[in-house]
Amino acid sequence: METTIRKIGNSVGAIIPSELNAEAGDKYKIVRIGDTFVMTPLRDNLFSNENGWVGFRDSISKEDREWDEADD
Repeated sequence: METTIRKIGNSVGAIIPSELNAEAGDKYKIVRIGDTFVMTPLRDNLFSNENGWVGFRDSISKEDREWDEADD
């Protein structure tokens, strides 16, 4: 995919192709690495909704627990 940097007021911006399913109002963190820009979506705090974690502990396998408790 390609896009073109365009002047928008005193700034510049890029049109994000619709195939990437971005929506107006989505927020991203942009990091520049050399001549590459990396956009990462900002998400709500992972732990903000306690109901989203109900039953999570029961889904952890024995192998996961052993790995998590292993000494470094």
